[in-house]
Formats: sequence, C-alpha cells, structure tokens
Amino acid sequence: MSSYSYLALGEEIDREAYVVAKYRVTTDLPMEKAAEAIAAEQSTGTWTGIATLKDDVFDRYAGKVTSIDGDMVTLAFPVEDFSGRYGGVPQILSVIAGNLFGLGSVKGVRLEDVFFPDSFLRQYKGPKFGDEGMRNMLSRPEKPLVGTIVKPKVGLSPKDTAEYIYEAGIGGLTNGKDDETLVDQTFCPIEERTKAVAEALSHEPGVVFATDYQYMGSESGQSILRNAIKEYKLTGAVICSCSPRMHEATFRKTAESAGLNPY
Repeated sequence: MSSYSYLALGEEIDREAYVVAKYRVTTDLPMEKAAEAIAAEQSTGTWTGIATLKDDVFDRYAGKVTSIDGDMVTLAFPVEDFSGRYGGVPQILSVIAGNLFGLGSVKGVRLEDVFFPDSFLRQYKGPKFGDEGMRNMLSRPEKPLVGTIVKPKVGLSPKDTAEYIYEAGIGGLTNGKDDETLVDQTFCPIEERTKAVAEALSHEPGVVFATDYQYMGSESGQSILRNAIKEYKLTGAVICSCSPRMHEATFRKTAESAGLNPY
C-alpha cells in the first residue's frame, strides 16, 4: 500500500482547474500534518491507508496543500471532485466544509474563504428572475416583499394555520412556508392543512380562485389550471406543487396555452 503526500507547498496551479479554499486551523500537531489530514479527508484519503487508492487516482483527484502561513492553510481541490450540476451546493460543501470539522488531528478549523474558477461558476447562472422578476410575478412593484415561517413550528391545527396565513396575508405577506419539522403529523395533517390554507387564501383581496388537488402535474391537474385561467380571466397564478425541475416547464406551457403570460 503506497504512502502519499498531499503537500504541494509553493506549487503553481491552474486557477481554472481547482477550487481553492482557505482554512484557519488550530492544532497541536505540526501544521503540515494537520493540513495534509484535511486535504486527504476531503479528497482521496481518510484517517487510515487505503489499499484501493492508486497513483493515477491520487494524481488526478487529490487535494493539494499549496500554502501554509501561520495558522492559515490553503488547499486546492480539482474541479473534477465536484458535481455542481447534480450535487449542487450540498455536494460542494461536503468537499470544502465536510468531515474536516470532525478530524481528531485538529482542535479547530474554520473555512475562511473559497475561490471558484470561472469555468465552475458558469454552471450557476444566478437567480432565475431576480428582484424585478419576483416583483412582476407578485404584482408588487414597490412595497417590500415579506415572507414568514409559521410558528410555533408544531402544535397548530389546520384551522389555526389557515387563520395565521390569512391574517398575515391581510397584513401584507407575500410568501410563507411551514417550518422544517412540520410534515404530516396527526395534529395537522398535510391534506387538511393544505385545504384549509387554500380556502383561507381564497378570501384574500385580489384572489379570485384557490383550490387544492393532489396531482397538479397530471393532465387532469393541468385542466384545472387551464380552465381557471380562462374562466376567471386570471392575470397570475401561484402554484405550490411538485419540483420546479420536474414540472416548471409543464405549468408554464399550460398557462401559455390558456392565454396567460408564462413568465
């Protein structure tokens, strides 16, 4: 089993081929040892030797310790270690800010800065609509956009939740959400909660139609949307259903077929 060094101090790297991260490290070990432990853990190594790690894998995918300045350590991770398209931000964080925080070889470590090459950043085009787009969709050109998370996070009934949302809407709320621990508990089942909130929102000023349907992404669900746009001459629609990645294009196409601006 080969022994590998992650130290590449002073090495000139292609900044377009690496994601470069800077860490402030506290350790009782020599800083080189602690830095190598971080580079190994976050790329091709772990806390012990790996029989399956081969030279070509190490050369292509291993993180590099390119600089140590006092307690500041700079690491370079090959862009191929990242899966931006499917892994997104969670996968990026798992590389630059993952298991390293639990390493026994360091007393403390903090991610201070990170540099992403242009080739990497081009995968992320930024907000799809931006502030202006959101204001157009919400017909709110000047007033603040106000969001809320329903509290308490657990304990409210469907009726209580609906009243909360209705009163917040009257006060100027533009968007809201359940808290992370509320899903489908017995005291507030998701189906009852959804129906209660939809009913409450139907009485908000400016709302002319509100409903709930379990299968909005289906053809029957699209028919509900299409018919509502035509019957009520809707100028906008808010749809809380499915993943945008899966069905955004579906809803836009349906809205456009009924005469509504899909954007």
